[in-house]
Amino acid sequence: MARHRVLVMVSYKPSARDPEGETLAGELRRLGYTWILGARAGKAFVFEVEAGSREEAARLVEEMARETRLYNPAVHSLLVIPLA
Repeated sequence: MARHRVLVMVSYKPSARDPEGETLAGELRRLGYTWILGARAGKAFVFEVEAGSREEAARLVEEMARETRLYNPAVHSLLVIPLA
């Protein structure tokens, strides 16, 4: 077994309102960054996993995220990326 790192990104679904992203975008425009059209907030986690392959590590982390409710599937999207 080898050690692998897996990135998990949790963000609001496009259909869900994102008050934090809206506030951030509004403040950035107010500060002069008028080219900012919008922002979406979220969370990122990096897990270190012992697994036989990068793909297995990603699968294990995705299962864990779903089972433990690391995110709310009603309003969040989950992206799992095995890292090099």
